[in-house]
Amino acid sequence: MTSVNEVVRQVQLRLSQAKIDSPAAEAAMIISHVVGVSRGKLGVMQALGEHLDSATVERIVDLVDQRAKRIPLQHLTGETTFYGVDLKIEPGVFIPRVETEVLVETTLEHFADTTGELKILDLCTGSGAIAAALADQFGRRSVPTRIWAVELDPTAAELARHNTRDYNVTVLCADATKTAAVIGADPELATLLGTFDAVVSNPPYIPTATPVTQTEAEQDPSLALYGGSSDGLAVPLRVVDQAARWLAPHGFFMMEHDHTHAAELAAMMRQSSTWHKVHTIRDLTDTDRFVSALRAE
Repeated sequence: MTSVNEVVRQVQLRLSQAKIDSPAAEAAMIISHVVGVSRGKLGVMQALGEHLDSATVERIVDLVDQRAKRIPLQHLTGETTFYGVDLKIEPGVFIPRVETEVLVETTLEHFADTTGELKILDLCTGSGAIAAALADQFGRRSVPTRIWAVELDPTAAELARHNTRDYNVTVLCADATKTAAVIGADPELATLLGTFDAVVSNPPYIPTATPVTQTEAEQDPSLALYGGSSDGLAVPLRVVDQAARWLAPHGFFMMEHDHTHAAELAAMMRQSSTWHKVHTIRDLTDTDRFVSALRAE
């Protein structure tokens, strides 16, 4: 038997030596996951001086050793939390980032006074994180909301179906950048072109000329990372075009993008008669990360 306090200390030390960011937080998440308790309960166990058996400690050590090799924590625990919603995570599917919560927060603020029914389209949904978070929050506000979430990769689409199963979300496996493909996946949408209240997206946008180098990020699928061109703008530009097709007049659009895209995307959209009230929005690290706009008449 080993005290919980000693296990926590050793895990934090091992993660620190491996140069893992936030070793204390990650230590608590790994131990809580293995023990099967909340992080709050883990703190209570520490305060009470409780102990863990050798088998449990061995399982913790195994996960810590894998994390020290830079395997993403979400792949080890099989879960993450995004804007207060617990999500299942699997290798081969993009891991949602906390920075993307700004997109959810801004969308909620835009519809803060809305009480009528909303129709929302989430393009390139990945794990379904954005769709689940918006559905959860609008549900808490008792705002009737129907969301369609579109994802090209079948594995990610199936995971998104799992993560949105408790909400009024329809997940479609289709190319979000092609209107015909989306309608082919759900013919009902043919009657809804130009009627959506919001289109949101976190598409692939990393320039192929500057590939990611962070070990954890390299384990995300390239399909979810790279924007289809050396500057990374090919996919985002197609998403902007799709948003214009799906939105109703004055409908809200918000998309995450690479920091190098901010000026060009905003300028292009301001020069178009399709959009008005175009804004660049910064993420939690004060980096230009999103563009928002309203569909013109």
